[in-house]
Amino acid sequence: MVTTMRLRITPTHLRRDAVVTLPERGRHNHVLEALVMLTCLVFYEIGHGLATGREGAALANGLAVLEAEKALGIYIEPWLQAVVSRVDILVAASLAFYHYAHMPITVGCLIWLYTRRAEAWHLFRNWFIAMNLMAISVFALLPTAPPRMVFSAGIVDMAYLRDWTDAIVAGPSPLANPYAAVPSLHFGYALFVAIAVFMLARPRWVRWLAAVYPFAVVLSIVVTGNHFILDAVAGGLVVIAAYYVAIRVRATATFQSVIAVRQREGG
Repeated sequence: MVTTMRLRITPTHLRRDAVVTLPERGRHNHVLEALVMLTCLVFYEIGHGLATGREGAALANGLAVLEAEKALGIYIEPWLQAVVSRVDILVAASLAFYHYAHMPITVGCLIWLYTRRAEAWHLFRNWFIAMNLMAISVFALLPTAPPRMVFSAGIVDMAYLRDWTDAIVAGPSPLANPYAAVPSLHFGYALFVAIAVFMLARPRWVRWLAAVYPFAVVLSIVVTGNHFILDAVAGGLVVIAAYYVAIRVRATATFQSVIAVRQREGG
């Protein structure tokens, strides 16, 4: 029998001392939750393909992001890429981090939330789903080319420049489309993971490592030529908007539960 401590989680009160472990849940619920999250990740991949046939619009939107950064005075991507490219090991690390760390860390965080922080699971699950639905909608409505495909950006595709195309064993997904730069879900997922771990993990060094993770992701997506800085900003805005959606869903569900209890009790 598993002894656990339950703690009610509200939007402004997340605690890291409540551990509700997997054995408390039914097997049917495990399968259902896994299917929900798997479907979410599949739609994330499919969403990358919604820009097919709209390459001209995607390139124009990529150029618009470039011009916006110049107007804001934050167009530092070519300089940053040039600085990092002087050190081969940093380039290799950036490429490996971009291609291999993104999804395993995200999936690992979701599994950890489900198995070790069950009281927080429904909030973070709804948050993650809302984030993906928002991003997919933007991919469909506003296809945007990454900086490595905007020829006037002065940014190179590091994977091709460093002959990494053969080193990426799995290769790109057949459903993936390159015109899904805005918002950057690489950064969005990283910010989501960082918030979850920082709020709910116990070891201090783990929490601070999580806090650094989004910054490492920004560096990797810029150095590899896959995203502008504004793409990451858009990803962060999606994370914030999705959080408020998840909070509203949770509040609605709680309210309905209270009403149902009162009706049963004849109150």
